[in-house]
Amino acid sequence: MIKHADSAIRQALDGIVLPDELTVDSLFAAIQELYPRPLELLRGEPPIEGLRANGLWLTRPNADSDAMWVAPELTGAPAVHSLSHEFGHFRLGHDPVVLRAAPKPAAPAAEDYQFLSPAFMDGCLIGRPRSQDGSHDPEYVRIEDQAERFAFALRRRAAAQARENRHRGDALLDRLYKVL
Repeated sequence: MIKHADSAIRQALDGIVLPDELTVDSLFAAIQELYPRPLELLRGEPPIEGLRANGLWLTRPNADSDAMWVAPELTGAPAVHSLSHEFGHFRLGHDPVVLRAAPKPAAPAAEDYQFLSPAFMDGCLIGRPRSQDGSHDPEYVRIEDQAERFAFALRRRAAAQARENRHRGDALLDRLYKVL
């Protein structure tokens, strides 16, 4: 069960100017305003081979920018939620996944590993960031839960703000809405 935002989440939400219509693009623009270096939004193939996750916040020390990746099959509210989750990692001071530019190692010969299953060799048995199959380490779980609570709190705040501002374009409707 998701609990109300704790003080760290409330502090992380302070100072964020949210757009009235929260979309992936509008949220990403708000994130870019606060991010200390250039930031890219990636929506294509996972940045890490074999990654089975909805989103990932990456730092690329050898590049001019960092990135937030959201799985391309996510659209609408699930995509916004996933990006909000990654934004939560940034705002809460969690460490991003470090993606170093390194040459891809040569694949080992199949006969070298004849007794290991193809699933093991393909990496599906290895824990992945922000994945249900990921680490069950208590610290990892705490960090992921905190980022998830941040995402829910951010989306609740955006929805409340949108309700409050929906009549702002018409002075009479805005006044009636606030009076009633």
